[in-house]
Amino acid sequence: MSSRSNPSRQVLRLAGVILGAMLSLQALSQAGTEMRVTVTLNDHTFLDSPIAGGIALTCKGTPTCVADTTYLDFTPYFAGLCSNALVGTFNGSMTGLNLAQSGAIQGQMNLLGSTPTPNADGTCSLTPTDITYFYTGTWDLGSRTGTLSINRTECVSQGISLCTGANTPPFTGSLKADAIPPPVFPMTVRSEINAVSATASADIEFRPQDVGTNGSVFVFALAPATLVKGGEDPKAMRFGFAKDARKVDTPIACVLAQLSQSGQMTAVTSSQLQAYVTGVLSAQGASVAILTGVPTSSVAGATFFVGYGSSGSSMINTGINRGAVTVPAAVQCQPGPPQTGWWWNPQEDGRGFSLEVRGNNIFFAGFLYDVSGRSTWYVSTGAVSLDGSYYTGDLLSASGGQTLGGAYPGFPALRSVGPITLTFHSASQGTLVWPGGTVPIQRFNIVPNGLNLPPAAGQPESGWWWNEEESGRGFFLEWQGGTLDIAGYMYDDPGNSVWYLTVGAIGGTPTARSFQGNWWSYGNGQTLTGAWKPNTRLSTNVAPVTIQFSSTETAVMTLPNGRTTNLKRHRF
Repeated sequence: MSSRSNPSRQVLRLAGVILGAMLSLQALSQAGTEMRVTVTLNDHTFLDSPIAGGIALTCKGTPTCVADTTYLDFTPYFAGLCSNALVGTFNGSMTGLNLAQSGAIQGQMNLLGSTPTPNADGTCSLTPTDITYFYTGTWDLGSRTGTLSINRTECVSQGISLCTGANTPPFTGSLKADAIPPPVFPMTVRSEINAVSATASADIEFRPQDVGTNGSVFVFALAPATLVKGGEDPKAMRFGFAKDARKVDTPIACVLAQLSQSGQMTAVTSSQLQAYVTGVLSAQGASVAILTGVPTSSVAGATFFVGYGSSGSSMINTGINRGAVTVPAAVQCQPGPPQTGWWWNPQEDGRGFSLEVRGNNIFFAGFLYDVSGRSTWYVSTGAVSLDGSYYTGDLLSASGGQTLGGAYPGFPALRSVGPITLTFHSASQGTLVWPGGTVPIQRFNIVPNGLNLPPAAGQPESGWWWNEEESGRGFFLEWQGGTLDIAGYMYDDPGNSVWYLTVGAIGGTPTARSFQGNWWSYGNGQTLTGAWKPNTRLSTNVAPVTIQFSSTETAVMTLPNGRTTNLKRHRF
């Protein structure tokens, strides 16, 4: 039987192929609940089609987790089946997420929306379709991760059951929960997007500290350069690359743009941004028209933002902006924050970066060497922008702080050594611009395939740790599998900044994990502005180090001379 003679079956099979993509397009709208849940499915077969593993659902809240409405452009997927353009809407939910304690979980994952149904004339219509996965699994509170086993699937279109028992489960997956920091400012978005036109608006509330001040509200976009007038100009402000349906970078840059009165996307710099409205920022907030029935083709793939500030440059640089809506397309500019962890340039081994974005702020450190060959480090921290994908600030050098085994002498002295800009094309790739030039950076595998290894049960959090009573010295920790990589950022006896490193396996029970090792020291590698040269490991036993973790976010570190320091996750 041909696929044309059984259109419902063909549509559901093709819908299965794109299932992993359609709900990973996270809508950026209302501030939600305090927990975000990400569901990832492993490679599996659905309706006789092989499906690559990936994110299937991102939602907010527990025990019922609800996804925002998203838009998906079906046109590339159904090019051989549908002669017309199609834009469908999807949302979803997940029940049974009782995550207050470790143990068994079970419930349903519901994907609600519409799929194309072929018509006799070669066009397609959107048909309401619900897909429900029935799952069981386990949940580990310490690591905020869980496992899923999908045991049954139901597909219903217009009240007719279509896919029960048709080569669907069993298949497996995982879930992860993250606390959602407060948004930069509250915003509610309304949108209606189809294959012909796009309409969207937003109501925003100004932060209490900004009410009563003068400012401007801005509406702008990150859009594929090929869609933007002047987008290919070298002077256009670029923020990473557009991505295809697999979330893979394309050669098309994402550029800062605004919509002209004629409906043309036009490249602008942050200082050229035109205000939507200017005046006193009131407690009532503001209502903003983002798109007013513009042709979808003229804005396809763009993510539109709303922000406010004293100027366009200030609004971008201070991060007082939020993504509002992404217009679906084959390639899209939809920025997001980077992963927490170790980053590097594979062509510049021996120099690396500790990086964490938390909420609306970033904490960055670069470890490298000075012109004498001594290890040194620089740091920068501040507000991120464009949904965590952009940061600009001062790169700081520190001196006069606490040594590895010494008493706390007070906060170190800081001085700027120049500007720094970070842009992230994806969660694992980005570009660093600093006094040393432009450096492509990417996530670092501590162990082979480490970035894809699941966390151990009860694993403490990766990121910045410190003793809040000994500010100015910090430790960056990342776990991959059962391996822990630690850097200590501190000072030598003369007060110069210095770093030490140690890597090893963690041990103990999930409630009392421990680490034992020795601090290593390095020298003679690449400087801030110099060309690459190999570094040298100077010592594998500067001093012993022991860490006993009492929870996922607290620990006691034993330092030289028997000194101990109480560490906790740094909530910057």
